[in-house]
Amino acid sequence: MASPSAALAQEAGQADQAHQADAGPSEGDIIVTAQRREQSLQDVPISIAVATGDTLRESQISDLGDLGNRVSGVKINSAGASDSLNIRGIGSGFNMGFEQAVGIFIDGVYVARSQVIRGGFLDLERIEVLKGPQSTYFGSNTIAGALSIVTKKPSQNFDGYVSALYSPSDDEYDVQAAVGGPLAEGLSMRGAFRLFGMGGYIKNTRLDNKGPNNSDMQARLALRYETPGDVDVNLRVDYAKYDDKHTELQEITNCPPAPGYGTGPNFDQPAGTCAGILVPGDQDGKLNYVTASGDAFFQLESVNGAFDVSVPIGGNTLTSTTGYYYHDLFRTTVSGASFALPAFNLPAGLPLSQPEKFRSFSQELRFESDKGGFLEYMLGLYYDNSNMKGAINTGFYFSNFGALANTRAGATGAAVIPANTPVAQEVYGDQDQSNRSVFAAATVNLSEAFRVNLGARYSSIRKSAHRTTRAGRGDAIGQVITEFTPEQFNTWSTTVGRVGGDYRNTKRTDEKFMPSVNVQYDVNRDVMLYASFATGFKAGGWSIGQNLDEFGPENVKSYEAGLKASWFDRRLTTNITFFNSDYDDLQESTTIIDANGINQSVIANVGKARSRGIDLEVGVRPFDGFNLSANIGYLDAKYLDYKNGPCPILPTDPALIAQIAPVCPVPNLGGTRKAYAPKWSGSVNANYSADLSSDLKLKLGSWMYFSSRFFQQANGDYLTSQSGYAKLDLRASIGAIDDQWELAIIAKNVTDKATGNYRGVMTGSNAVAVRTDRSRSIAFQISTRF
Repeated sequence: MASPSAALAQEAGQADQAHQADAGPSEGDIIVTAQRREQSLQDVPISIAVATGDTLRESQISDLGDLGNRVSGVKINSAGASDSLNIRGIGSGFNMGFEQAVGIFIDGVYVARSQVIRGGFLDLERIEVLKGPQSTYFGSNTIAGALSIVTKKPSQNFDGYVSALYSPSDDEYDVQAAVGGPLAEGLSMRGAFRLFGMGGYIKNTRLDNKGPNNSDMQARLALRYETPGDVDVNLRVDYAKYDDKHTELQEITNCPPAPGYGTGPNFDQPAGTCAGILVPGDQDGKLNYVTASGDAFFQLESVNGAFDVSVPIGGNTLTSTTGYYYHDLFRTTVSGASFALPAFNLPAGLPLSQPEKFRSFSQELRFESDKGGFLEYMLGLYYDNSNMKGAINTGFYFSNFGALANTRAGATGAAVIPANTPVAQEVYGDQDQSNRSVFAAATVNLSEAFRVNLGARYSSIRKSAHRTTRAGRGDAIGQVITEFTPEQFNTWSTTVGRVGGDYRNTKRTDEKFMPSVNVQYDVNRDVMLYASFATGFKAGGWSIGQNLDEFGPENVKSYEAGLKASWFDRRLTTNITFFNSDYDDLQESTTIIDANGINQSVIANVGKARSRGIDLEVGVRPFDGFNLSANIGYLDAKYLDYKNGPCPILPTDPALIAQIAPVCPVPNLGGTRKAYAPKWSGSVNANYSADLSSDLKLKLGSWMYFSSRFFQQANGDYLTSQSGYAKLDLRASIGAIDDQWELAIIAKNVTDKATGNYRGVMTGSNAVAVRTDRSRSIAFQISTRF
């Protein structure tokens, strides 16, 4: 696989490129649409990493989580009530109510829900990873970055592929195929299909099974009608269904606690639950792909589509992009740290289930001038409308909370809540949202070498939301099956349970004008300098969960400067970017344990945060057939002011102990590094190919990707951090000289380095639950192209 960076250009072997304003991409260039027009990668004045669909498929980089490991400054996590995608230390936390700080766009259509990152890659042209706020060129502005996924379009050429992969290491399988070609003059079609899944790499000794045990499928149909220099019409419809079992098997660490961790959260709770975890004798406190946790399931069915029409009008082009997305998901997790009381006759003490339905419709209109004149411009309108219905169901079965509620309420005589009631509570949210935006961009070509890019967007985002709660006798996955009477619910919610009722404010409108400016200068044909200033914002909203939290909008001012250059007849590429982003009222969430020993999500607007650093991309092609590339990032992302932040379990950094201990549980975490913000991260990639004969070709590839330590909760706690690591993937293949067929062997995580992508504190304990990354695997792949 080519490194997902500017060094891809070296492997592609493209011809020399010119950076003049009136020059188009050269043959063989990596083409991107980061500014909603086709440009050579080296011409785009922003920090961008690119991976092509062919290299993703060949190397079994099958989802965004796997891709994120290889791009500096990018961390992706698929666990918790909401998945998380972070670029340069900025992302959206674990709550369904958040908008996404890093937007995902499929063929230019915004997909607002984080769970889309769990989807696999199917028949893609490329993926572009854009770093920093994107407030002009994409329909919905994003405050930290964007992932632009471009699918393979139909054409008048008949072509396709078939690929099959199997890994005996964890029973992974991946079968996919695509075919496309003409249906009539100007009309073409392309269809793609994929079946993929695995048997699992984590052994659960408690349930005697392995996970994750996935069984997933995707399908796509695309139609295109085009006439040369005239109308271009594209219609795409995707369907996906994921049926995943044993998905979030969590290994338990710090149990028994290390020296110095004798008390629990906030320094006032005993570590008794940890003793309960140790009773079965199968917890070892290590990440070794063995657990005794409860079970977990994830099911999702989704439909998304795009209808795009481009029509030339004089020297301009009018483009209409209509998008639709729908999903229906159900997620269940069972805490491995909490065992149900025997009287409840239930299998687990703290089950959680999360149903969610979401649908969105969007419409964008863009009016663009042709390229090459003194002034190039784009004007646009954008509208989207969405509805999200979701719930958090929690079963409180690890203690007799019904009796506790009666006691705290001062009940006398007959208990309000019957004895030994396994109490569950549902918190349900229903949110409508609409986005109305107008945007414009202009490029002023002051000379062949010097140009100024201007951009602006005005957005008005309107939301309304309502919250309802109910409680009663629960089932095995935390759903209410027999609802409490009003008196029983009042006793519960005012003493132990989650607060009832609707939000104080059920409507809000957030508006923002977001200007940007970017200056480019071509030193020569192969060296380009740029500097930019951009603004961005993310609308406020409500917590959909245990509390009645409402949070305000988030704002950023971002500065970036960089150099993109090719040397020695383009055998060396060096791209370097310096960036600094200042965030006000950053929306943040973390998971804490409340006074009753129950997990809950805490949401707040952080006063100030900063993300600054350097991205470096280097590609070397010393001789034909061999290339070496690297993308390395240095990141300094921290809170500057975070009053009333969550307490860590117990800080190990002496400076943090002195700062936090005297004021817990309401510390100021200013100066603490942000979550998912390693100081160093990136990858190094080497590829070699050679002809073995007139018919056969050999390919060898290696990828080493690394990260320094990073926190996985917004609390500065080393217990919820992942220590630094480096991992190695290898690939070797033999195939036809014209690439019509290929046999390959792929080894991933060769040194079997155990790491976790999510960590959370456990109830009433010093223990930490870890969602473990994939272990070492070896797979065999066969593919053909036609």
